[in-house]
Amino acid sequence: MYIELLILIQIEMAPKHGYEIKKEIQRDLGYLTDVNHNMLYPTLRRFTEQGLITKKINEQDGKPNQFVYEITEAGKTKITDLINAFSEKDAKHQIEFLIRVSLFQRISRDNQLRILNMRKKDLEALWEDLKKREGKHVDDGYRNEVLQVSISQVKGEMLWIDELIRKTDS
Repeated sequence: MYIELLILIQIEMAPKHGYEIKKEIQRDLGYLTDVNHNMLYPTLRRFTEQGLITKKINEQDGKPNQFVYEITEAGKTKITDLINAFSEKDAKHQIEFLIRVSLFQRISRDNQLRILNMRKKDLEALWEDLKKREGKHVDDGYRNEVLQVSISQVKGEMLWIDELIRKTDS
């Protein structure tokens, strides 16, 4: 899941407390996702139990103590594993795909191409499905407007993926 990946990436960049992790993810990707406490803190607890991160107390005068999280070597390995663990199910979710692409510099060329081709295959199937629906709801102008925007977005992403494949191949 991309949230796990984003949390580990933030901790890898620098030790942080929970609110900082949330704030940085929102700053970087707030237009794509939202991180809430029900996602963040159970994940931090699980990562600590798994040895992917450590938790240290930061005592503050006149304020509640904070827990500061730091990445371990196992956590760094987990980041690479999570980037590479891109499945056909993940290919259906644009955010899962976009997060992986933003981290391509961390994985092999073969895995980059595998991820790109999986997403492209899913988009091609979606595009075919959308094209079949075109013109079926002649009396519903707004439905057709949404359909046209969807077709345009899918086609645009497919063209972008083709360009990424060319860049990765060369």
